[in-house]
Amino acid sequence: MMIGIILSVVLSLSIGFSWEWKQAINITGGIGIIMLLLVGILNGTFISGNRMRANLKIETAEDKKFRNKFSSTFFLLGFPFFLTAMALFIIVK
Repeated sequence: MMIGIILSVVLSLSIGFSWEWKQAINITGGIGIIMLLLVGILNGTFISGNRMRANLKIETAEDKKFRNKFSSTFFLLGFPFFLTAMALFIIVK
C-alpha cells in the first residue's frame, strides 16, 4: 500500500509541476481505473455465477493463490492512484 501511495503522489506531483494538473489527474486516474479493472477481472466480478462456479471447480490451489496474490497486489497499487486522482480533482477544481 505504501508503494502505491508513494508512486501515485510522486507521479502526480511530477506531472502536475512539469505539464499541468489536469494531465496528472488523467494519468493517475487512468492507472487507478486500469488496476481496479484488472482486480475485477482476476476476481471474476464481471462473469455470471454459473461461470464462477465452473471456474472454481476446475481451478487448482496454485491457480487460486496466484490469482488472489495478483488481485491483492493490483488493488493495493491501484487504489492509491485512484484516490490521488480524486484528491487532485477536488483540490484543482
